[in-house]
Amino acid sequence: MDGERQWIGQLKRGDEAALAWVMERYGNDVLRTASLLLKDRHLAEDVSQETFLTAFRKAGQYRGDGSLKGWLLRIAINLCRSRMRRAPWQRLFLRERMDLEQDADDRSESSGNEEPGSANWLNKMTLREEIGRLPMLYREVIVLYYFHEMQIAEIADVLQETEGTVKSKLHRARKKLKQQLEEGGWEYESSWGG
Repeated sequence: MDGERQWIGQLKRGDEAALAWVMERYGNDVLRTASLLLKDRHLAEDVSQETFLTAFRKAGQYRGDGSLKGWLLRIAINLCRSRMRRAPWQRLFLRERMDLEQDADDRSESSGNEEPGSANWLNKMTLREEIGRLPMLYREVIVLYYFHEMQIAEIADVLQETEGTVKSKLHRARKKLKQQLEEGGWEYESSWGG
């Protein structure tokens, strides 16, 4: 953590090497979040780059109250929200499935080297698709809670909402996701807390 503080200090002074370190450390988290929220790999890449440029320009505003990762994810989520508001017509054309590139990334990150087409791999892809069909406010809490394994308090900080609101959204998101999965004939596992 002390090393992270040192990099943050350098980032605040405009050191490009510090930006490279932050991108290396948190780039996958930011890109994954944007991909899951926007459902479009290319838009997600744009938002990811914009997130780090914004963080570099506004590093002086980072107070250190929460984690650096949380601050970056807040920037990314706000940019995703902005992107969706600026061009609401684009939502009509967003792909239902992730790009093949995203599938390849998912395969390389998966534990156990699952083969494409295997039952576990198909379940993960189905789950991601169904998460992508959730309204944005539910997608945000699902992504932060399950993909980033954040606590309710951390999510509340990132989304700048109360813990009660986050709990409520998470409950509703689980319920909606369960409903979608059951309608699709998917075997629902209770470990998701529905």
